[in-house]
Amino acid sequence: MLNTSTIRGTFRQIPYWKLRGRFHSCGFRDQEIANAIGIGTDTMSKRMNGKQPWTSTEIAEICKTLDIPQDEIGELFFPTVEEGESA
Repeated sequence: MLNTSTIRGTFRQIPYWKLRGRFHSCGFRDQEIANAIGIGTDTMSKRMNGKQPWTSTEIAEICKTLDIPQDEIGELFFPTVEEGESA
């Protein structure tokens, strides 16, 4: 039997979970977005895991590729980190 108490809340602790959800809802995998914006898959992995910051050019290209309106950029690329979480 699966112990859901250990799983609960962990999804939101994943850096850029909303952005990754947007990729998937638009039918893209991380690697496809990396190719579309001109970065390598290693760089994409570092960005998505919060180990390297996004550049403004990358953010602009992702927004263009996924039709992300300006008022959603902050929520997707600059999420607030709640106490006990890491970005």
